[in-house]
Amino acid sequence: MALSTLLREQRLEERLEKLPPALVSTLKVGAQLAGVPAGRTLPTGFAPVDRQLPNGGLLTGALVELAVAGAASLATTLGLAACRSAQRAAEQLGGAVPWCAFIDPSRSLYAPGVAHAGVQLDRLLVVRPSIESLSRVALRVVESQCFAVVVIDTVGVPGGELNVPLGCWPRIVRRLALALQETQSTALLITDSTARRPLTLPVAQRIELERNQAHKLILQVAKDRQGRVSAPVSIDLHERSSWAARGALQSQRQSGRGQLREDEGVRHVG
Repeated sequence: MALSTLLREQRLEERLEKLPPALVSTLKVGAQLAGVPAGRTLPTGFAPVDRQLPNGGLLTGALVELAVAGAASLATTLGLAACRSAQRAAEQLGGAVPWCAFIDPSRSLYAPGVAHAGVQLDRLLVVRPSIESLSRVALRVVESQCFAVVVIDTVGVPGGELNVPLGCWPRIVRRLALALQETQSTALLITDSTARRPLTLPVAQRIELERNQAHKLILQVAKDRQGRVSAPVSIDLHERSSWAARGALQSQRQSGRGQLREDEGVRHVG
């Protein structure tokens, strides 16, 4: 039975539990062959960004918050860059290409942009839950330990903002962090930095992003579990060695719904 067909048979938050054990084992092996030793970092592949991150990349075995000011602050680009990096690292080591997952409640991922970012579409699971089930689905996906990188979007796109309440998320974040411990996987939680939150999210790392000009990105490491924080840094997105040369500025999101189709190679749910 096709993966996409099987996943549709149960309620969205229960579907991962219904996958055949053999398939789950294969996915877990792929996730652990992501090419990044446990406790190390996962480079994004964008040199100006990696230079500003502790140890030159995103934490592995941990939940990283990408707190954006506005829905066009390139968090999606960084999330897909992490997926590409994990997949390529595994290939370079001769291992199986790991699966990655993108939880996309706004249904706005755009397949040509995702492919142009270098992500292997046949190893990307896109999950499209409702806002009400977003936290439950995020837990199911991360706790399955089947994915090298999981991107969880709570922001949406310009003109299609999600306005996800973050009041219950401290508890969710703690469970996500527990599921990631002693793994080689990374989960990226995209949040709105201006959203009201009763408590600070207990993430291992918080990276704040603001795109105040078309080709300028302000990046700050505002929290790090080892205290490696930084002041805001302006990054030129025109640097040919990184963003522009890789086509990273091509749109990866669309305001319309249902932009990713299975005939484009992506597995999607919802």
